[in-house]
Amino acid sequence: MNDISTASPTLADSEPAAQPSPIGIGGWLLLPALAMIVSPIRIAYDFYQTFAPVFKPSVWILLLRPGTEFHNPPLAALLAWEIIANIAFFAFTVWLAFLFFKKRKTVPKLYIYWLLLNCVLQVADMVFSSFIPAAAAQSHANAFAELAKAAIGAAIWMPYFLQSKRVRNTFVTEAREGDGF
Repeated sequence: MNDISTASPTLADSEPAAQPSPIGIGGWLLLPALAMIVSPIRIAYDFYQTFAPVFKPSVWILLLRPGTEFHNPPLAALLAWEIIANIAFFAFTVWLAFLFFKKRKTVPKLYIYWLLLNCVLQVADMVFSSFIPAAAAQSHANAFAELAKAAIGAAIWMPYFLQSKRVRNTFVTEAREGDGF
């Protein structure tokens, strides 16, 4: 005789299999991944376009030597600040991209810092350049656009990195001793 309890399907058998949580660089996380690829290239290109002429010694001599027509120590200080800030931001971006694709546990926090730092650097650029009339006239319209882009990006991606299950499930790799990162 057949036992009815073993022959009939159970309730558990009729339920669909649980979907695995989203994991890996996919979905909306593809956009920050693309940013991690494009940003170092864009930063390097913008740096070259902006500062290539400044790396000539004659420019610094004109800016810093008293008595020359273009003597402007505040502008030289602004240029030095811009160069140092851009190099540091580029290095941080490359490091973050490396960690991002290694799926390191620290990435969500560092990505948020990166977004905030981008906003802070945009504001600092606007404030510092406003003290130098020649620089302020050239950069204000572009600076506002760059600040708006940075702020909108931060407003979108900070909550995503704080609340996304995909982010939580993807960035789980601990740094191993001796790998340097």
